[in-house]
Amino acid sequence: MKLDNILKIIENMTLLDLNNLVKIMENKYKFDNNFSLKKDNNREEKDDLEKSKFYSINLLDFGKNKISVIKIVKDLNNIGLKDAKNLVESCPVILKKAIDYKLANTLKENLESVGAKIELLRDE
Repeated sequence: MKLDNILKIIENMTLLDLNNLVKIMENKYKFDNNFSLKKDNNREEKDDLEKSKFYSINLLDFGKNKISVIKIVKDLNNIGLKDAKNLVESCPVILKKAIDYKLANTLKENLESVGAKIELLRDE
């Protein structure tokens, strides 16, 4: 049977090959692999409500790459290098207040990518 042969081929593929296969299928058949067959409307509404609030970025720990964290904090708050260093070294500290969810999450990912431990706090 053809499906058995296809499954055997897929089972022997590496993750990189599988990833490339998915990308090719997305492009060829014009679909997004982030879909779900079963929708939970209540969950989607709750997610939208959560994302509509404002958040603060709390720096819990700067990790091993303090210089990179200082550079990001300097650019984030438009402050000098010395002020950014003092702010980072005084953690736990709120780095930025009242920003939307999308920006807060992006900044969190950027800071975590250089080793910082970040907590998003929903503003009231």
